[in-house]
Amino acid sequence: MSKIEEIDPHVKTYLYDIGYHRWARVHATVNRTWTMTSKIAESLNAVTKYARELPIVELLEYMRTLLERWTKEKLLKVKGTFTYLGYIFNKELDDNRTLSHKLRVRDSTDYIHTVIDGVRRYIVCLENKKCSCGQFQLDELPCPHALAALRQMDE
Repeated sequence: MSKIEEIDPHVKTYLYDIGYHRWARVHATVNRTWTMTSKIAESLNAVTKYARELPIVELLEYMRTLLERWTKEKLLKVKGTFTYLGYIFNKELDDNRTLSHKLRVRDSTDYIHTVIDGVRRYIVCLENKKCSCGQFQLDELPCPHALAALRQMDE
C-alpha cells in the first residue's frame, strides 16, 4: 500500500473504499485460487482479433465453436492428468509434504484433527478443506497440517 500511495494517494483511498474483497485474494468472496480473472479475456481477445471484423452472427458462431473446441481439448487433457498440476503447484505440495512429516496428529473425529507443530496447534477439517493456519482455504492446496492429517487417516 505504501508503494501505491507514493504513486497516487487517491488509489489507496479508492481501494479501501471499495472493500478488500474486491482486490485482495485473501478477502475474496469468490474462489479465485491462483489465476487472474483477466487472463480469460486476454486469451479471447488475442484469438478473436481478426474475427471481430465479422458480422455479428458469424462472430458469435466463431466464438461458440472456439469455446467448444477449447473445452473439449481441456477435458481431454484433464482426463489424462493424474498427478502433475504444474510446476508451482507441485513444488508447493512437495514442500508441504516435506514439512508435514515432522508434525504429530491427534484425531478428534473422522474429519477434524489437531495437528501439533512443536508448541503450536492447528485444527484441520478435511471435510470443509479448512485449517486454522488459513493456508488450506486460501490456496486450496493442502497445507502441511492437512497433509499430516491425511497421512494419519491412511495409517
